[in-house]
Amino acid sequence: MKTVKLYDRDHYLREFEAEVVAVDACGVELDRTAFYAEAGGQAGDSGALNGLRVVDTQIMGDRIVHVMEDSPALRPGDLVVGVIDWDRRYRIMRLHTASHIMEYFLWKRYGYMERTGSYVDDKKDRADYVHEDRLDPDTLKKVESDTNEFLAEGHPVRIEVDDEGMRHWSCGPVEMLCAGTHVRNTSEIGAVKLKRRNPGRGEERVETSQAE
Repeated sequence: MKTVKLYDRDHYLREFEAEVVAVDACGVELDRTAFYAEAGGQAGDSGALNGLRVVDTQIMGDRIVHVMEDSPALRPGDLVVGVIDWDRRYRIMRLHTASHIMEYFLWKRYGYMERTGSYVDDKKDRADYVHEDRLDPDTLKKVESDTNEFLAEGHPVRIEVDDEGMRHWSCGPVEMLCAGTHVRNTSEIGAVKLKRRNPGRGEERVETSQAE
């Protein structure tokens, strides 16, 4: 039985009830969950099940596993109340949405660059691109300004699911496939800052984090 992904229906769901399906050394599997399981470059959620600490949520094979801090006193058939670490999740949602907007303006300023990897958690979004030359800091500052101006304008975020189950994310002129969690409006994000890194030869990394 596949776990029902409640987070696909409501990115703002913070608490839910579920039934334990399995418990093993890896963690706890539920019949449904609002915990986002790490995928697509977005970190897995943390929180609690019946007050027991969940430190991560992972996809293992075809299972969504809630990784517990300690061996849980739970059994299949038990009913649990799951509570998301909302402050952490909300920071991830804000940065994830901001990263898509950043990329749009990055490509407008530098031209299209192939993205080779990305990862977002509650601290920052890291996006790697194929680019032989160092990203010019003055131009990157303009990307930051473009991004923050757009975010402050308060654009709604839309997610639509097609007939094949693919989730289409859009905000103003920005569109892409994305199954992660996002805010409803860019006005929720606040200002961000961008930083350039060099993860390896022929690649440049742009880190997006909340401005102080």
